[in-house]
Amino acid sequence: MSSDTAAAAFQRPNIPRRCPAQSCSTRRLMVREQARTLLALLACLFSFTAFAVDLERKVDFDIPAQSLSAALIQFSHQTKIQIIVSDNISEQTTQGIAGLHTIREALKQLLGVIGLGYRVVGDSSITIVKDTKATRSTPGDAGTQTAAASYEKSTAAESQDSATDKAVLEEVVVTANKRSERLADVPMSAVVLSGQKLTESQANTLQDIVNRVPGLQLVSDSPIDNLLIIRGISTGLGAINSSVATYVDEVPYTSEGPFADSANLAPNLDTYDLARVEVLRGPQGTLYGANALGGLLKYVTNAPDPTQFSASFLTGVSDVEHGGVGYEEHGMVNLPISDTLALRIVANDNRFPGYIDDPSRDQSQINSVDRYGGRASLLWQAAPSLSVRLTAPYQNLEANDTGDVDVYPGSLKPIFGDLTQEKVIAQPQRVENEIYNATINWDLDVATVTSSTSYTKANPTITQDETWALGSYVSSLLGGTYGAAGTTSEPVHSFTQEIRLAWRKDQQWDWMIGGYFTDEGAHEIQATPPIDLSTGRLLYDLQSSLGIYDITSTYREFAAFGDVNYRITPALEVGLGGRYSSEKQSYHQINDGLLTGTDDFSTHSDQDAATYSADAKYKFDPKAMVYVRVASGFVPGGPNDLVPGSALPETFHSSTTTNYEAGIKGAAMDGRLNYDFDVFDVEWKDIQLVAAIGDLYATTNGGAAYSRGVEGAVSYVPTQGLSLSANAAYTDARLTQPTPTSVGGNAGDRLPESPFFSSTLSGSYEHPLSSMIVGFGGVDWHHTGDRLSEFQVGAPRQTLPGYSMVDLRAGVRVKSYELTLYVKNASDARAISEVAAETVNGINAYSASLVTPRTVGLTLSTKY
Repeated sequence: MSSDTAAAAFQRPNIPRRCPAQSCSTRRLMVREQARTLLALLACLFSFTAFAVDLERKVDFDIPAQSLSAALIQFSHQTKIQIIVSDNISEQTTQGIAGLHTIREALKQLLGVIGLGYRVVGDSSITIVKDTKATRSTPGDAGTQTAAASYEKSTAAESQDSATDKAVLEEVVVTANKRSERLADVPMSAVVLSGQKLTESQANTLQDIVNRVPGLQLVSDSPIDNLLIIRGISTGLGAINSSVATYVDEVPYTSEGPFADSANLAPNLDTYDLARVEVLRGPQGTLYGANALGGLLKYVTNAPDPTQFSASFLTGVSDVEHGGVGYEEHGMVNLPISDTLALRIVANDNRFPGYIDDPSRDQSQINSVDRYGGRASLLWQAAPSLSVRLTAPYQNLEANDTGDVDVYPGSLKPIFGDLTQEKVIAQPQRVENEIYNATINWDLDVATVTSSTSYTKANPTITQDETWALGSYVSSLLGGTYGAAGTTSEPVHSFTQEIRLAWRKDQQWDWMIGGYFTDEGAHEIQATPPIDLSTGRLLYDLQSSLGIYDITSTYREFAAFGDVNYRITPALEVGLGGRYSSEKQSYHQINDGLLTGTDDFSTHSDQDAATYSADAKYKFDPKAMVYVRVASGFVPGGPNDLVPGSALPETFHSSTTTNYEAGIKGAAMDGRLNYDFDVFDVEWKDIQLVAAIGDLYATTNGGAAYSRGVEGAVSYVPTQGLSLSANAAYTDARLTQPTPTSVGGNAGDRLPESPFFSSTLSGSYEHPLSSMIVGFGGVDWHHTGDRLSEFQVGAPRQTLPGYSMVDLRAGVRVKSYELTLYVKNASDARAISEVAAETVNGINAYSASLVTPRTVGLTLSTKY
């Protein structure tokens, strides 16, 4: 970092972190054509192929007559299926079973005599229940809902069954603690959105997910630039690291180093053929490590199924109010190659139409977005106790411009008109993501070994109009009248290895230990090409004289973690966990030019961090429990980008949170009502901020904050076909110590982008219209309260108004085909996601990012 004033004005921490799309390369066009070809092949396959379904896997059983608990342990070992007992029924006695039987036959023989039933949940679990009518698969979880079961559930014949038999809520299995367990047994606040429900409600973007999880906020000006916030833990647009860790199955997605654009690259993945999305509220540093300061968002994909062929396809068209027409295509095919080998392929292609106009450039609907990609996954069941899964997701996101409008301070009313901006140039954004993972699970009877090896690549690029900030200075340097653009390219790659051993032989004890390693690198190029104001053309041939920042950074972490759970009594259980991490980082910067100054320097840091968790839960009823939890999280510190001899601090250190939480969750009314309530207090220390030190800027630690609140969720099935749910969060997040003066935060100030109140209400209903046709419909209402913009010096913070949105859907199902008409944001609300300061025509103003206006769409889908 140069001490030159011009260089100080353009040093790295002050450059907004948003991504540009360059013109499509031949490679990207080829990839997109391949995705479309795959979708077309899937559609043809559905048209000409008939499928046979067989879920009857045979096992040679040897289980003597004994207590049910002992029999189920042996059943689990012999079938390699996890067994979960949902009620206090483990002391009953069952007859044994011997010889070759299907799993279905064995369960009937073990459970039927003593009046028990079961539910298949997740991709490898069975829950034992008292209601024998409940024997069925849970839709939406990997590999459990067969094509036949899906068809049978949708027929009118089944809908004539009694309400008492079918009007129950589904069991939900999660991997929040890196082991499969019922959501109802997890001692923390968590929200799970099943993949099936996401597809049914056309929730296929990150914003759609956020709308369904109160307490989770998204700050974004495009589907590419995404900052997630949980429980208000945020400093707004100037965040150094992400406070929410994101995972795709076993793969950490979010960059962990502060120089790898960690804060703004939360994944905006297509949700088709997901098993579920898990959102864990509160720090998750023990099991998930860096960046889980406020919580975790985890995409869980469906695994390949060697037992049967299955496929699905969805196509649709949409129209955005004040905007253009979009489309979507999604397809999945599951191919059993042998009894032990299966391949699952998913492909998607989406066009999200634009709705922002720029009359100064005679452009309309400028912020359209293209998203396309796919996922291939291969599962090999090498032995009953050993499985290997290879997964390779790919996604390309291209936004032709931002979704911003220019607004006046205070009122936030549009300057140039509704859904209108005026910029000198387009501000395209693009990010390409590749994820490669190999996960091995080896069951040793008394324990399970899991190894996850990952390699990820992200290639975000950014173009921004910086004329208002740098145009005058660039003009004076070059001796003419010019605008200025800011461009950034930042390829990021990481290799990650995690291995863990989970012991579960004893019914009283279970524990897990693990090791984690990641090696991450980023290569960032920042440039300021002048703009020819008469043509709007970027003059790349002049940018080298102004200067280019060439920055390479590395992040390497070793960590060890573990937890242990002890059942003091059948009703009382306690748990304790911890993690120690050691991080090494390096930073190398080269710059040379009129604007940047001349530098070539390197810095580094060696730091460590420790996190912990402790919890206790008490089941006062077989279907209900209370719990308390204390847990911590951290984001890593790192080196400051400073030249030798600078007065700036050489490093900044980790920021930490400690979460105190108490809650109650359970089920009532014979499984028709689920509830989950908690209160929390998060204490945030050593907040990482960009502050002015002398005439330069550097990352430093300053200030402290708290976040306190209440969260609650209720789901209710009053009768067959009708489902109701309510989810709400109240969050009071404030500074308890002032920030550095140059940041502008005082004790008692609300944290940026955190509403006091947010909530979601949902309802869905389906009913047979004839012997062949089932009608269905649903409504989702989401409310987000008012928020404050980021901290400012010398000007009041902006109040972002609260907003409510309603989504509607209705359709018909004929056998395995569904036709759905939907409306998103039915009231056409102008919902502001974020604001950022700018100058328009010489006056101070703001750019405001808006949530998509009213969208009307139609989809057609089928499953085989």
